[in-house]
Amino acid sequence: MKRTVVALLCAVFMTGSVISCGEAKKQVSSEVKTQETGQGEEIQESSEDEQTESDEEKTENEKTEEEVPSPSEGQSENMTEDLTMTALRENGGTIDYTSLEELEPEPGIRIAVVTKTTKTGFWNTIKQGMDAAVKDLNEKMGYKGDDKIRLSFEGPSDETDVEGQINTIDAVLAENPAVLCLSAIDMASCQAQLEYAEENGIPVIVLDSGVATGTVNAVCVSDNYKAGAEAARKLAQAIEEKGKIAVMTHVESSENSQDREKGFTDEIANYPDIEIVNISHENEDSSVEEMTESVLTLFPDVKGYYCTNETVGASVLDAVKASGKQLAVVGFDAGKRQKEAIQSGEEVGVIAQNPYGMGYATVVAAVRAALELPNDEYIDPGYQWIDQTTVEDEKYVNYLYE
Repeated sequence: MKRTVVALLCAVFMTGSVISCGEAKKQVSSEVKTQETGQGEEIQESSEDEQTESDEEKTENEKTEEEVPSPSEGQSENMTEDLTMTALRENGGTIDYTSLEELEPEPGIRIAVVTKTTKTGFWNTIKQGMDAAVKDLNEKMGYKGDDKIRLSFEGPSDETDVEGQINTIDAVLAENPAVLCLSAIDMASCQAQLEYAEENGIPVIVLDSGVATGTVNAVCVSDNYKAGAEAARKLAQAIEEKGKIAVMTHVESSENSQDREKGFTDEIANYPDIEIVNISHENEDSSVEEMTESVLTLFPDVKGYYCTNETVGASVLDAVKASGKQLAVVGFDAGKRQKEAIQSGEEVGVIAQNPYGMGYATVVAAVRAALELPNDEYIDPGYQWIDQTTVEDEKYVNYLYE
């Protein structure tokens, strides 16, 4: 049902049909649960891929070593022994996705990446990991100029723009890349594109969020169900295992959104004195702030909020702060807003994915696929729980993406 939560809650107040606390126990209110749909936004490539070439040796989507993003503040130049890479090496699968030993790609191949968006710290950090892998491969092979392995990195400016993402995938596939790396906004939306890739011998590596059907070579994602369950335990602990809580997820059609929600709700069911009074999904009809404000108005005694990604988490934090309420907020992803909120006590903590490791592993898996080398079906880059006890720990600095 596509209705804005604000309008609906106003109607609920007027009719006096608010569900009682007892009746709402562990119930997802169908009236306030919303669905996302795609909306047209301009497709943008990352700014680094749009740079004007300064000499004839550079191609449109190629970057020289000097153009590879510098490490984030506090980030080591040598990432080999960093926790993000050791976690990937230890948990990624049967293959070491930090190793380039078997890889001898042809000169000049292009790895095409289409993401949900290019506008968040999470995706910027994924790109840093990808760029580092490409740089390491070019150095290993001694490739320069036109022989360099190239990476294109594109996606919508809005993470709900399904149609825009499909158009980008079509354009990318028409250029016949060596391999396509894809994070689908809508897990069921790109069947035709996956079929085209298979018919034309273009292997597909899925990252961050999977697809419902279609042939893919490997999937590099966090264990989102398990992470959602851990978030439930952390929130339960923060509210002393009793009280009302609400959930805000990103786009409902995204596989990782569904898994993070289900992992959370399945685990929270083990706490009989906690009730979920509302689950809302990011959508094109209402802003996350508006939906959060409505939930806080309808359920003034709500004690906790769970958010499933960086974008919705930041919006919920802003709405909670504006309301003047003191809530236990547990989030997913560790952007600048989340880091500051943990430091100030606004947020209990977050499940921080490993985007740098995810990006590096995705490129390694992509080159392996292009060379017809085996990959694990599922590559797990791992995640970390970040709270006030670890947010300042240098060991975790590269799990905090800004």
